[in-house]
Amino acid sequence: MLRKTPPVAQPMAHTHPVTGNRSLFLDPTTTIGVEDMSGAEGIALIDRLRDACTRPDQVYKHCWQFGDVVLWDNAFTMHRRDEYESAQRRFLKRTTIRLPEAMHIIPRGQQLQSAVPA
Repeated sequence: MLRKTPPVAQPMAHTHPVTGNRSLFLDPTTTIGVEDMSGAEGIALIDRLRDACTRPDQVYKHCWQFGDVVLWDNAFTMHRRDEYESAQRRFLKRTTIRLPEAMHIIPRGQQLQSAVPA
């Protein structure tokens, strides 16, 4: 799997091309470091950013009801699902909307030679 998605360096913040809003662009579960920081410093920064972004006052938690539809901008929303009972009946559909490049960000990371920060 790693060969299919090699490690890349990319900005941790982006500006939405339509709204001008700034947003973090990171996945704390896969981000391994921060350029120009030691490994420990980079991980500490990522941890602080994750903690700030996932404070209860910053999180929307959906209480599902039959017939609900939820949409989000994948590039500007940190998202995950909570655990659920495996016997619970679920019906999910995913839709992807293709927008012109001028309406959303396209990460243009640079492939790294090494995935291990100093």
